[in-house]
Amino acid sequence: MRYIVVFAQQEICYAVGFDNSTDAVDFLFWGYEEYELLPYGIYEVLTGEVALYEHRGERTSEVDESVIRQKALDYMKAAIQKTMG
Repeated sequence: MRYIVVFAQQEICYAVGFDNSTDAVDFLFWGYEEYELLPYGIYEVLTGEVALYEHRGERTSEVDESVIRQKALDYMKAAIQKTMG
């Protein structure tokens, strides 16, 4: 997992990991188009950089980068704990 997407659905924030950026962007694009997800952005695990999501050139939310970063780090911690047993 190299990229973690952060999004909201029914006002609850979630994160999901992906191995490549194309799949991460596709997830946010189609989630917004088809499943009423509210995309926040993508956290890149190796660099710690956050890319705010824009749908067709426009931001979908006004969430701060720190929220995306924190949710992504929480997701990574939970994933590590799960694999460690």
